[in-house]
Amino acid sequence: MVRSCLLLLFLTANIYPWGMRGHRIVARIAEGYLTDTAREKINTLLKGESLAYVSNTPDHLRSNEKWQCADPLHYVSVSEGEAYQASTKNASGDIVQALIYFEDLLRSRSTSDLEKRNAVIWLTHLVGDMHQPLHVGRACDRGGNTVSVAWFGKNSNLHKVWDSELINHEELSFSEYAIDIDKSNEEERSRWAKSTYLNWIDDAHLRQEQIYTCFAQDGCCFDKKNGKCVLAKTVFSSCGKTTPSPIALKYAYVANNRNLLNLQLLKAGVRLAALFNRIFDGTPLAPSEIAMREKIKNESIRNKIGTCINNALR
Repeated sequence: MVRSCLLLLFLTANIYPWGMRGHRIVARIAEGYLTDTAREKINTLLKGESLAYVSNTPDHLRSNEKWQCADPLHYVSVSEGEAYQASTKNASGDIVQALIYFEDLLRSRSTSDLEKRNAVIWLTHLVGDMHQPLHVGRACDRGGNTVSVAWFGKNSNLHKVWDSELINHEELSFSEYAIDIDKSNEEERSRWAKSTYLNWIDDAHLRQEQIYTCFAQDGCCFDKKNGKCVLAKTVFSSCGKTTPSPIALKYAYVANNRNLLNLQLLKAGVRLAALFNRIFDGTPLAPSEIAMREKIKNESIRNKIGTCINNALR
């Protein structure tokens, strides 16, 4: 039995958004910013389990056929310069619609404890997913999944690098990592907390070119002259443009993206806590959140998400 579970974990590891360690980092940071009321209610719903412990559950559920309808809820494809409203929608739902769906479940007085527990687990996971920049990335390369890279000489892809390789490179436990990056002031946390789900997409898109840049010192060189690299850095895999493959990513790539990676993990933790605090402390939706929902309202998609989740919970 144990051997079978380990085999399943190995076979599915490459699909885990942020990787298991990344989700636990986000959840551990969030735990430190919960209000007493939110912490008590979450503790009751999770029956003493921590947010870090349950944060990877939605990925584990992918092995269960009943939950496969929820696969599209982990991401959304929105190209740079494109508004979410104008993007091509998955009829079965996406991460933005799922966040709203689960938030509304937690806010509702008619939701059962089982549904609320499930909503806490999914929100914990999806807020993490939303802050992995390639989970709101380009459709043309499936959020970096089809971009082949040589990660320190080993075959990988750009999406996997951002899911887990960059985090694992630091060789810290999730709790050590959370402590190390949990550095922000009250003004920053307040600003991050006031943003809407659509603002989170904008956050990720601001740094897309950085994510798609490699460096000559890592051995990534598309333009050589007399055997030497002409450019110190190169933007690769622009949609519709053929570039050499695989892309060499090593220490220079890590150094250039470490701060962005850590900022995204930290923002996710702070925003997750703020979301739970608003919900469990009874804070109504802000005008910006109401306006955001009006822009992207889609009852058909919402109903499909509801049908999927309700059937899976039976």
